[in-house]
Amino acid sequence: MKLRLIRIFLVLLIALGVNYMRTRNEAATTQPAPAPSAMPAAKITAKPYPFSTSIVSGAKLGGKDVTIKLVQDGYDVKFANQDEADTFKKNPAIYMAKITDAYKTAKPCPFTVCPVMGDKLDADAYSFVYEGREFKFCCDACMDDFEKDPAKFVKMWDDADKVAQEAKK
Repeated sequence: MKLRLIRIFLVLLIALGVNYMRTRNEAATTQPAPAPSAMPAAKITAKPYPFSTSIVSGAKLGGKDVTIKLVQDGYDVKFANQDEADTFKKNPAIYMAKITDAYKTAKPCPFTVCPVMGDKLDADAYSFVYEGREFKFCCDACMDDFEKDPAKFVKMWDDADKVAQEAKK
């Protein structure tokens, strides 16, 4: 009697397992394609904004205030509010000169490896300027880490630059 109950239990367990696997396989083959937002991000085409403040007013960006962003001449441009964006749009050449100058006069990057991944930086390194410093990352995905905490990377840059300057002495 006991053996018969064990056999019945095993048959039921196997049947449930087979049914579970069949429904799981059907679900896997009928899953819809991922939504566009779930797709990997496209390569960044605009150079990142080089300042932590608004180019129009000098107001600090981020924090509680909403930052307005647009792309102009291949560069991201950020503003503390819509009024600043409207002011920029009236005469963008004045403000764009400040952005392009920031890229031209930036201190060169002291990193030889990506500060996020540790990969060696080569000619294809993702490069941009922030607060007068050139930053390089192995790919644009590492830029996301920078955007979450720029101060952390500025400190890393300053420390690496200090070591590089001392090595030159």
